[in-house]
Amino acid sequence: MAWKQVYESGNRNFCLDITIKTNGKKRFRIWAEDYGKSNSKYADREIEVNGERTIFFSFPVTPKQLFVGCVNSENPADRDYTVELTERKLRKYGIWMDEQTSNFLDVCIPFCQLSGFTEAGPSPKIKQKGEFSIAYYDVIRDKSGSPMGTPARIGHSTGKIDVSKAKFDKYTIPMRVIIMLHEYSHKYRNPKMNLEIGNEVGADINALYIYLGLGFSKIDAICVFSKVFLNAQSEENMKRIRKINEYIDKFEANEYAKVS
Repeated sequence: MAWKQVYESGNRNFCLDITIKTNGKKRFRIWAEDYGKSNSKYADREIEVNGERTIFFSFPVTPKQLFVGCVNSENPADRDYTVELTERKLRKYGIWMDEQTSNFLDVCIPFCQLSGFTEAGPSPKIKQKGEFSIAYYDVIRDKSGSPMGTPARIGHSTGKIDVSKAKFDKYTIPMRVIIMLHEYSHKYRNPKMNLEIGNEVGADINALYIYLGLGFSKIDAICVFSKVFLNAQSEENMKRIRKINEYIDKFEANEYAKVS
């Protein structure tokens, strides 16, 4: 039987240390989601515990209430374990961010939080704020009307971001944020770094700088990039995932921003 707790997160940012104690070696799934809302996970991990183990969830953004759950992955009826939650300060970095990026985050993050339980269809729902526009489709289609595997894309001339609900429903909120920041970086960050709009590595790195600097989890970023690349395997994408991992390691070593 799953262990569960409703946590009063109150739209704050923080970290949760989660300590699981059990007898012997077991596999557990631990997740946190917007209480009572579908497709709204803020974290979702599966780990092995041998006696005792502590992991942490980073929450740069939260809903009013988080539902935190833990279950034995191999034996859901298992009750022979305990879970303890300890809140601590979120680790953030002193990144530089211009007004345009701050304005985009004001649109992007609420969209990522709400999109899992927002309806979408062939005719998109449009979210517009200032210069930014998000078109939310049930699935993104090519010019012939065939479904595409991409979770999101941005118009290089218009700056409009198309988003696929079919893909976003399967992602955690942090996964959605890094995907949106990647698309944003193509149009709005790459040119400022003297990179071509279509430069994929440039968009990856620019997005990660913002994402990691806000305190979001590297695990979600690595997982979602890997999922996207798995659907489009190429030597170029393998190079991209290596560069992503190298950048994250250097970022965590404070080479690009200091802990604030």
